Amino acid sequence: MKALRQKRKCYVSEADFQLELAWVLKDMYPDALVRCEYVPEFNTNMHMDILVIKDGKWHPIELKYKTKGAALTVDNEKYVLKNHGAKDIGCYLFLYDIYRIETIKDSIGSAFAEGYAIMLTNELSYCKPPRKKDCVYSAFTLENGCIKHGHLDWAESTGEGTKKQCRHPIVLKGAYECHWEDYSEIESTEVGIFRFLEVKVV
Repeated sequence: MKALRQKRKCYVSEADFQLELAWVLKDMYPDALVRCEYVPEFNTNMHMDILVIKDGKWHPIELKYKTKGAALTVDNEKYVLKNHGAKDIGCYLFLYDIYRIETIKDSIGSAFAEGYAIMLTNELSYCKPPRKKDCVYSAFTLENGCIKHGHLDWAESTGEGTKKQCRHPIVLKGAYECHWEDYSEIESTEVGIFRFLEVKVV
């Protein structure tokens, strides 16, 4: 991510983010295999955002790019970013990415080296505790310094409309600290600053 931010300050979409990161990884590790949307033989319903295979070892990477609506200009290029909202779902899906990487590790055994779940966002509320401590997604929050582990589930009062396709609990075998880092500052506004969260699974 530190190499990537020297190249790009923000992205049109998650697919744009994925492409640029894969490109940087290939430049950094020219002898490695770098694949996007890789489907593993052990689970044909799974698509890994990026898979790096280096020296025969797997390094799966899952990405999230959650944006607050904005019109930004970088080096005379205009970016119109969508307002994704649904922070509760965004948090759930990021943690589910960690769970997915853990399942990959279990499936391939010694061929697994390490994996990464990465979120990049200009919605800075992701980095902060929720306004209500007893919010329905309190188990899934990603505020700076929190540690996620074990059984994570929605509050009993969560409506069916909120959970949608994210109704199942997430069970993490490892413990993961959320540590947000600065990515870029395009302008000093609430939508012009990007931060990223990178969680390593070993």
